[in-house]
Amino acid sequence: MKTLVLLAGLALTVVAASGQDLKKTAREVAAARPKPTVEVMVLGSTHFGQNSYKNAPTGDLLSAPRQREVAEINRLLLKFRPDLIMIENTPEEQPGVDSLYALYQAGKVELKDLEYGRAERFQFGYQLAKTLGHPRIFGVDCYESVSNRILTQGDNIEEFQREAGKFSALGKEPDAAFRERNLPLKDFLVFLNDPAVLDFTYRVMFVNPARVQHGRFANPPAQYVDTAFVNPRYIGAEYISLFYERDLKVYSNIVTTQQREKGRRILVIMGQRHAAVLPKIFAHDPQYKVVPVGRYLR
Repeated sequence: MKTLVLLAGLALTVVAASGQDLKKTAREVAAARPKPTVEVMVLGSTHFGQNSYKNAPTGDLLSAPRQREVAEINRLLLKFRPDLIMIENTPEEQPGVDSLYALYQAGKVELKDLEYGRAERFQFGYQLAKTLGHPRIFGVDCYESVSNRILTQGDNIEEFQREAGKFSALGKEPDAAFRERNLPLKDFLVFLNDPAVLDFTYRVMFVNPARVQHGRFANPPAQYVDTAFVNPRYIGAEYISLFYERDLKVYSNIVTTQQREKGRRILVIMGQRHAAVLPKIFAHDPQYKVVPVGRYLR
């Protein structure tokens, strides 16, 4: 009996010691977590280079009134003092980006003469980079043309479509106000980058679709979606993976460019949907600190 008691006591001692060792190990893991050394700010934007803005009464960023507003936005963004600026071009397009930016920097081409010179990558990205004296501007996109309208059937599709409809309606009014009724550019960008709007964008694109099962995609582009590997049971999750994969690749391009160029303050200029997901990815990378756009666009 005494032997059993001694063995039981020894076992408890070993368990207690193991528990203490594990807590110590956990503390060591926490202490070894990298400290953030790089700040990243993602400016989410609509695509101002599209004809729907060019041909609208107050939507053209190259108009004199809008140019004054662009200058004010850039003045505010300059306070962030980015040492790397990244835009929605792909790394494969980098030679063209380098060539065009060099011409612009040398004063041999003007943005107003470019076919898509109204686009945010030029109006904010190129102008800021030139003002700051950056030798280059970097493309970090991974272009995969997949429509968010390919998910049209499946169990619980009505709930997904209802929330997607709310999201669409949410964006239509400020977009129309900007294009047709002279909504200030800063107000428009502040709205697009509002944390609540970004969170809603994320839920619509990366959370709600998972509730849809037992369906099929409608006319998916064969070059980007291999339906042989799409499981109809998890069609909503498959939908999420298509878009999330692109942003993971964008994230990969951002961090590898930053590591190569040794930047410490990164400004990323991309479509609003990317601004909804990229900060959430960076939030789990301890080497980076996400800086909200609202800190500068006030």
